[in-house]
Amino acid sequence: MMSSRSQEILESLKENCPCFGGAVVATPEGLVLLATLQLSGDLPAACAAGLLGQVDDCLAALRAGRVNELMLWTSGGLWLAARLVNDHVLLLWATEAGFAGAVRLAAQQVAQQLNAVLG
Repeated sequence: MMSSRSQEILESLKENCPCFGGAVVATPEGLVLLATLQLSGDLPAACAAGLLGQVDDCLAALRAGRVNELMLWTSGGLWLAARLVNDHVLLLWATEAGFAGAVRLAAQQVAQQLNAVLG
């Protein structure tokens, strides 16, 4: 069970991330560690781990190395996936794609705080 401090860190995205739609922290196997708003549940956690894993596999064929951070612009908004300590994954969704810089900054700050707690 994750600490309440970890959940508080994730919840801070509500105030610090423009157009925040939700976030999940997953194990490398895709199990939920923490979740908030629309990304609660097993499916978002599995997708978070699977997303980085599949991109890692594709990049391995190019000898490009592992993914540390990935941003995707979709018709449904902006997605950011970041690798945390112990290969945990943070997946964040912003409902509007026009705030990429602010979303990335908020995610990096949260990732740093989560790494301190999860490490």
